[in-house]
Amino acid sequence: MMHFPMRMVGWDDYGIKYLEIGNPLLWWGSAIACLLFPIQVLYWLGCHQRQCLRWRGSEFRDYIDGAMILWGGWALHYLPFFLMGRVTYLHHYLPALYFGILFLAYQIYHMSAWYLKPRTVRVVLYACVGVAALVFWWFSPLTYGWDKPIKDLRGMQWVDSWPVYEDKFDL
Repeated sequence: MMHFPMRMVGWDDYGIKYLEIGNPLLWWGSAIACLLFPIQVLYWLGCHQRQCLRWRGSEFRDYIDGAMILWGGWALHYLPFFLMGRVTYLHHYLPALYFGILFLAYQIYHMSAWYLKPRTVRVVLYACVGVAALVFWWFSPLTYGWDKPIKDLRGMQWVDSWPVYEDKFDL
């Protein structure tokens, strides 16, 4: 959940600074989508039992097959580290993140295609891509290195535990 991203190298005003943070929007969005999917499946199983699903059989079956593959890939890569109870560093979570982001895009597309008009679907998809690109651009100085004073990074500390300005664990 990106609670404690790792700072790298020095953090003086003119040294190069890196913070392993990525795109918070994609990290949090994919985690929420993956965690809510079992609840979604239970709801749809209940609807199927009561025969109140309004989708055609093949359309729904195709969605579930793709969703289960992507969600299963996320679960198989993430759950072992979660169950071990040890620290999950960035390189542990990256394979799960790939599946999570693909699953998020899959969910956004299918939910908007089922519940919105076709023209509105395009607007929603373009808006999602645009917002994700803007957040990527906003955090790119931390990802690719920042060699200017730390005060220029105002607005990048979205969570109090992020060590953007000071290292809370520095002794």
